[in-house]
Amino acid sequence: MASYIWLFPLLFIFHDFEEIIGMRLWVARNGAYLSRRFPRFAFIFKIPNTEGFAIAVAEELILILIISILALTNNRTAQLLWIGAFIGFTAHLVVHIAQTIIIRKYIPALATSFAILPLCIWITITCIQSTEYSLIEILAYSLIAIITIGANLLLAHWIARKYGKWVDDKLKKC
Repeated sequence: MASYIWLFPLLFIFHDFEEIIGMRLWVARNGAYLSRRFPRFAFIFKIPNTEGFAIAVAEELILILIISILALTNNRTAQLLWIGAFIGFTAHLVVHIAQTIIIRKYIPALATSFAILPLCIWITITCIQSTEYSLIEILAYSLIAIITIGANLLLAHWIARKYGKWVDDKLKKC
């Protein structure tokens, strides 16, 4: 498992670079359509700016790095948390593919989701098979990680809006 631990932050940032690079323009072009089609989720389509989005990604990357470093200590709980978080990340890739199907439009994140999903599935299966952890433990930690990721996503969006507004305010004064 130790040989796969550092792949998590690398795969995460590779995937999120696609989102950082393309999301603002994509939302500018598609936000109104998405807000009309999915009014309950309109708040998601309000990306403040690239800087705000990037700071949210940086916050998520820091958490992934902490989890990865802890997993390297061979601590049972930390390794289960890593596996759970990695499974959550893999599920996140599937969600992007589903989003594309549901909205019937390309989204920034689709290309890297398709590119790295097979590797993520393989790493997940390999880690599950090569550890002494039970399937119940892995599923429990995956559930904990997915709930934590969801809660952190709300925090990351809040940080993105605050930081994005701060950057915009600073730029107005220039």
